Amino acid sequence: MKNIASGCERLMDTTALDILLGSIPMGATSHLAPRLAMADPNFPYVKWRDGRPRSSHGAYARKLGFIDGDLRHPPNDEKGRPVGRWFNLQEASDFSDKRKSDIEAARRAGTLPKRTTVRKRTTIEDLLDDWSKSEEFRGLSGASQSSYRKCISAILFRPQTREAAAKMRAEIRAAKLLLVAEPARELEAIATATPSSIGKPELRAFYNYAKSARGHHMALSMIATLSAAFTWGQESILWRLGPNPREGMEFDHPDGRIVQVAMPEFSAWVAAADAIERPSIGDSFYLALFTGQRQTDRLIMRNESGVEGRHAFRQSKTGELVDIKEAPQLSARLNASRVRVKELKLRLQLESVPLELVVNEDNGEPYDESTYRHWVSSARAVAIFGFLTRDTIRQAIVRSERLSSELIGNIDKLFAAFPLDEENKAQRARAIDQRKRALAEWLDAQAARDSNGDETAWRLKPCPALMFVNGAGELDQKHDQDLRDTCVMLLDRARCDLLTICDITGHSYRSAQTIVKHYRARNVDRADSGIDLLQLQVRKEGMKG
Repeated sequence: MKNIASGCERLMDTTALDILLGSIPMGATSHLAPRLAMADPNFPYVKWRDGRPRSSHGAYARKLGFIDGDLRHPPNDEKGRPVGRWFNLQEASDFSDKRKSDIEAARRAGTLPKRTTVRKRTTIEDLLDDWSKSEEFRGLSGASQSSYRKCISAILFRPQTREAAAKMRAEIRAAKLLLVAEPARELEAIATATPSSIGKPELRAFYNYAKSARGHHMALSMIATLSAAFTWGQESILWRLGPNPREGMEFDHPDGRIVQVAMPEFSAWVAAADAIERPSIGDSFYLALFTGQRQTDRLIMRNESGVEGRHAFRQSKTGELVDIKEAPQLSARLNASRVRVKELKLRLQLESVPLELVVNEDNGEPYDESTYRHWVSSARAVAIFGFLTRDTIRQAIVRSERLSSELIGNIDKLFAAFPLDEENKAQRARAIDQRKRALAEWLDAQAARDSNGDETAWRLKPCPALMFVNGAGELDQKHDQDLRDTCVMLLDRARCDLLTICDITGHSYRSAQTIVKHYRARNVDRADSGIDLLQLQVRKEGMKG
């Protein structure tokens, strides 16, 4: 029994103690009631009311079924409640011990709900987490949610090189096997800042930082994501934020990226994907060239046409069904893909294969975007730096990715002799041309060193044109998405009008017009034809000779 003396330390005489111990019936000496009211022993799950015990439980015990009530002996009233003699001190102590052990047993059995703690919501990381779990966020389209999540990751975590990301993935796998804490990525400073500390100056500073660390387009997307989270936080009962700092601010927008992949570059890129045993990447490239669809749509593309020689698919962004004639070159590639997928099914012993046209060779499933981008990048690196006959597939990939990282790491030194003068446009244009020559010389010299000047040393010759100096004078590479623009330009050169182009690719009229306008002046055949017409016209106007 508990230390009764500690529960009765305020009792002042032996008679009162005898009553509590039960040797004298409670109520026999009514004149002692005031003194008993002063003595409330502290037993778990027992409360005292005017010296009378009553069971008392917290919310978690109540959820399990334990109820509060007077601690009395039978008989019971018409509602089943005991109305007999009250528990004495010993009985109340015994009840407390038993009730405590019953609840502990229930807790160990897992039948009692876990205690929940209210998470403090103080930082930008908390705000983005709450917003991404909100009903409003879940109501967005799948493409919008995916885009926002990428930007949330970019806002919260510092950029990683491919090598650092691969190392961290390996460390995470090792941590899971060893059952130890997994390594965490390094947070950006803004992640731990409070929303109230972010004003227009802080948002501008973050944009400038993101622009240099992540690129112009991603920086704008990150600002748009923060703005959307702030707007949600204004109406959230959890946050009740003040004015959105993004309101009224203007950010410079880059010229739209319009880059064409020339046919030799396309062929080299597909050949590199095939050589590293990733023909599915080449399948996606063919779909891009002959349908002009976005990367996201190509990864989920299924043929919904029941007509031979036609290709029908639904666009994720617009939801529209596109039904077009299938080009013979695309048909041949897709037929070969179906044969490969059947072989993959046998090799992996799969019960079925997906309906998607682009299938990952690793698991026989559609690609997730991250894995797809990785292999697109690997194939591009192999295409740029070539595949030596003496190398295995793994060696070719490692060599090309090492050279790519080496070039990117030394590019500032390579371009240092050709600074860009933003005020003098002529000087700036000359500097960009000089950077192009410096890049070409570096790539040619590297290829000569690797092959020792022997053309037969190549299984696949380098295609350095997939890496170039863009209009801003920066090192750039051809992207998978550039194949969509390439499709538009090829259709234009084939003398398709804009409406026809839009019917095939799903571009808006304005987007297709922008792409065509950007490259149309570079169509030599059209320009030559125009000069011929000009010569005829000036003769008609009276010019002789």
